[in-house]
Amino acid sequence: MAFDDGASGKPRLLVRSSDGDESVYYLRAINTIGRHSDQNVQLLDRVVSKNHALITYSDGHFYLQDMGSRNGTYVNQRRLQGRTRLYDGDLISMGGSRLLFVDDQESPRSSLPQVCIQENLEGQATSICSRCSFPPQDSHFLPESEITDEEVLRSDYEKLRISFRLNQAIGAEWDFDRMTARILETALEVTNAERGVILLLDESGKPEPCAVLSRTPGESVAVSQTILNEVIATKHGLLSRDATMDSRFSASHSIICQNIRSIACVPLMFGDSFLGVIHLDSRIATGIFTEKDLQMLTVFAQQAALKLANARLVRKAEQETLARNNLSRLLSPNLVEMVVRGDLDLEERRGIARDATVLFCDIRGFTAMCESVAPAEIVSMLNEYFEILVDIVFQHDGTLDKFIGDALMAVWGSPVPQADHTERAIRAALEMSKALVDLNRFRVVNGEQPLNVGIGINSGTVIAGYMGSTKALSYTVVGDTVNTASRLCSYAQAGEILVSDPIVQKLGSRLIYEERPKALLKGKAHPCGIFAVRGLKEGE
Repeated sequence: MAFDDGASGKPRLLVRSSDGDESVYYLRAINTIGRHSDQNVQLLDRVVSKNHALITYSDGHFYLQDMGSRNGTYVNQRRLQGRTRLYDGDLISMGGSRLLFVDDQESPRSSLPQVCIQENLEGQATSICSRCSFPPQDSHFLPESEITDEEVLRSDYEKLRISFRLNQAIGAEWDFDRMTARILETALEVTNAERGVILLLDESGKPEPCAVLSRTPGESVAVSQTILNEVIATKHGLLSRDATMDSRFSASHSIICQNIRSIACVPLMFGDSFLGVIHLDSRIATGIFTEKDLQMLTVFAQQAALKLANARLVRKAEQETLARNNLSRLLSPNLVEMVVRGDLDLEERRGIARDATVLFCDIRGFTAMCESVAPAEIVSMLNEYFEILVDIVFQHDGTLDKFIGDALMAVWGSPVPQADHTERAIRAALEMSKALVDLNRFRVVNGEQPLNVGIGINSGTVIAGYMGSTKALSYTVVGDTVNTASRLCSYAQAGEILVSDPIVQKLGSRLIYEERPKALLKGKAHPCGIFAVRGLKEGE
């Protein structure tokens, strides 16, 4: 598919419709694609749905997702599942239309050859000409004193040789991508294969290529779905000396088109877990792979699967550590562990209504303080101040929403529902007030200005989710409940904790407070009830 758009620099779609017309669409942050006239990219194609697909810009990259279309969206001849990142040169297909993604600033998908897992054109035959069970029946080593057959000795030596070659190639390598590449390189070294692919099952059980190698640089590689289905179903290594004549693959379009003569495909098994396959092929001649090659590759795959399984555990541990580090800036430690374990889902990207309590706390007279105190001292003071407040928020299982200059915003009840979120917020506010009194004693003794803060708390319905631009998203809550809490904070005098009617109604007689005259807060149409909190009764 060749396009000439005469443009460069801007990310774009080069579109060829089903009737042959060509056009160029420059991409924005959000790009809708479909048959309806209100779509950013309109495709006049009956097979295309009205709202077919969506391309969005996030974290410096463009992502494509199908919007539940009837006939699906394909990227490089593979049906799209979920949301996927687009790379320069990716070919998108929907109906009879073809869309080429072009981004001169985007790296290609990979310097490795492209892999396509192609569906079959017709029914599949299932005759077996050569296969090897996994693990092989003779995979165990006999004690030296029990070996009486020279062939057994030779077989054991071959196993040790393969294991040595693999360990020599990988060494102490724990990087998952480099490890899969070295495993594949070694597989081609110990065979006469022309090309090889390692495919590992993703979370949905779909095989995804993670390493590709071809003796012809830049060559695309097609893997037959028929072969994958056979190996996945039987968990047996498979050998075909002439794939173009093999009745099992007579309907496989990828084998016919690429004139593949010899194929060896073995499963990657770790215990009873099926991790994926190593697929090797050659178009040079028939009979490239022998029965001995298949047995050798089966043993090789057993060793490789052990390495890959361990590498996955290391990578998972690294990812969990990174996730903990990132989440620990937002959530309390026990909530972080729940998210990492998968017990909590923070993916509220479309927004969700939650019953929550919002707290604002900021310093009174901060602007005047900045005029009289050196910048370095201001930064040091704020860091110490926020360290105390955030620690208290986390102790009461709150969520740090954001810092706004000298102000802090925290939330209870979102993203984690809490039946007692209002009480938690009040307890946190009372502890903040006490902690700041203690801090101010030290500041005064050291000749520093005390920090006088006001706190405002409100409870009610908020809209929670990831919000911001396509380049910077953050989890937050918005709505009238949040605005009122902010206004109460602004209205509070130094040392005061002001709350609203919903707080008093929820806590009832347990809350110790003084009622203040109603006030018309900024942005509100009617006066609001205001209450100054003095404490919280226990045991009621």
